Amino acid sequence: LMKQDTRYKMKINKTFHYFAIRQSRSGLQSQNRTLFITLIALFQIFYCRSENCNLGATNSSNNCGDDTEYTNLHTLKLEDGGEFLAYVRPDVDSFYKLNGVKWSKKTQTKPKFNGVAGKFINLSKETVRYYWDSGGAQDANSFNSVCKPFNSCGTATFPGHSFYITPNNDAEANIILQRITVQDGECLYMFDPYDENIPQSDQSVKRYGGDSGLKRLNSDEREQYFLQKQNIDFARQYKAFTGADWLTVYTNRDRPSHKMWPADHFGQDNWVTSKETHFVKLPPKNLLEKVPDTASERRLGPNDPRPLADYRSSQKDLNMKLTALSIAPRAFEIKNFLSKVEVAHIIQLAAEMNLAASSVGDSGHGQVNKSTRTSRNTWVYREQNPIIDAIYRRAADLMRIDEALFRRRDKDEFPDLESKGTISEPLQLVHYDIGQQYTAHHDFGYSKSTTPGQPARFATLLLYLNEPMEGGETTFPRWVNGHTRNELKVIPEIGKAVLFYSALPDGNFDDLSQHSAAPVKKGEKWLINLWVWDPYMN
Repeated sequence: LMKQDTRYKMKINKTFHYFAIRQSRSGLQSQNRTLFITLIALFQIFYCRSENCNLGATNSSNNCGDDTEYTNLHTLKLEDGGEFLAYVRPDVDSFYKLNGVKWSKKTQTKPKFNGVAGKFINLSKETVRYYWDSGGAQDANSFNSVCKPFNSCGTATFPGHSFYITPNNDAEANIILQRITVQDGECLYMFDPYDENIPQSDQSVKRYGGDSGLKRLNSDEREQYFLQKQNIDFARQYKAFTGADWLTVYTNRDRPSHKMWPADHFGQDNWVTSKETHFVKLPPKNLLEKVPDTASERRLGPNDPRPLADYRSSQKDLNMKLTALSIAPRAFEIKNFLSKVEVAHIIQLAAEMNLAASSVGDSGHGQVNKSTRTSRNTWVYREQNPIIDAIYRRAADLMRIDEALFRRRDKDEFPDLESKGTISEPLQLVHYDIGQQYTAHHDFGYSKSTTPGQPARFATLLLYLNEPMEGGETTFPRWVNGHTRNELKVIPEIGKAVLFYSALPDGNFDDLSQHSAAPVKKGEKWLINLWVWDPYMN
């Protein structure tokens, strides 16, 4: 079984690791212990094959879809003798099924939109600045980002776009260290002033000394430099094997620690249930006070009554269906995730808050860019009141993640995790007026190259709060399909949610997760973003 399917090998390894820890607290003799571990592993394998069950379930129940972290992973044999389980996207022909039967043969189309996630790697010992070159007067050029030594920065870009690099202290951009032109299908671009095999500008040689400058780096700088060189070499092999650019740091990034819903073909349905049923009546204000932020006061077992049950649906559970809209990127639609009462409550909260100009970039690193994002937003924290808390719990059930990870935890909750902080950001409440939009972008960002785990946004949950309008669709302009070159458009509906992943099952970031908020043509648009990180929030 282990030879036939990597998923079962991984399940054995997970089970063995769990019981290897547990047995140290028991008095089992070695032979009995080995037999016990083996029987448990075999039981879980055969049970999972017959019941199609997920290991490590949360307080929610689900249809036990496959542990898709291990689906379509193939062994990449590295030139240094190592191995890496790499995600290889299946052929587009497999995306088309009707009642379990494949449609006629499909060939992947080339999307009209040809953007990419441009990742710029600074291999110098100094902080540098990246500018977009407009091709005109220098004052028309646009500052893009600051890139720290031996680290990365990035932006959504297009083939033909030009950038230039300057020292960080050269605000007038008089010293051009390197020019970069984005190529079709290429995400990775390096500024390496020490590699003799890379053409260097006179300014770069003068400042860094060319290949001789490498010898003048101290031991810590050399370690960081060669970490990036190793990662670049891995990226070359990864792309040759998978066809995709490697967008994170190979040595510091593992496969996702959270489950990912399977999306094998368009229209595929997955089901999950939650104890967090809909609010159907609005509780009075005196019952909508802030939720305690102490973990011990917030824990709920699977059979514990939910707060404010008298104002909720009489149903025992809330059934949620995730329908696959896209396979690459992996995106799902969940209708009626929010009730009308919950939506109205959130809109009322917005009326009581001040909305500011939306920023671009991930949490804590955002900046206002009116050419890219023109909406207004505010932040709603989980502790706001019991309705918002219930939405977080329901979202955790939807993603099959323990809700405790969406808040601060006590020491006995997930004791193996170093961080006790939440992996979810506050809800971002966003408003778009006529003409406002958010151009195509990615939700992931780049951590410092030496940061363990390379934390980044893993999944995005969009919650729509109004309808109808003209425009305002969520679009995925580079979705892989075999019948159109146009973008995938998701039309907002009250209470509907869209879930998509920014990561691939092997831990790489998904360049195809690029998405946009189309301009509103008539009316207005309200929605909520919930971003979830992996393996922790940085």
